[in-house]
Amino acid sequence: MTFAIIWLGLSVGSYMLFQRGADVERKRKLWPAYTIFSNVVIGAVIVYMQPPLPMMLGLLAFMVPLTWLTIRGTKFCAACGRATRAPFFMKPAGKCSHCQKPFQY
Repeated sequence: MTFAIIWLGLSVGSYMLFQRGADVERKRKLWPAYTIFSNVVIGAVIVYMQPPLPMMLGLLAFMVPLTWLTIRGTKFCAACGRATRAPFFMKPAGKCSHCQKPFQY
């Protein structure tokens, strides 16, 4: 039950912070913290479920680079304020996938 409440809060918070509004600087500032916190919650659920130890350690170890790649691959457009995500293991996008303007870092 606690996980469901936290996950619902994260979902609503994500929508309010990252899908609405045009404050790109705030989005860029909060995105890494939000991503890390949400993955810590997922990691806590994995630990709570108590899978076999090798599986648990493997999943938790896999989440670290996955979190880094998610943060690295997500850029917020200064022109339209929307998020653009590059596929994992690719370099970050050079232009917005919505308005097609180049990113200004």
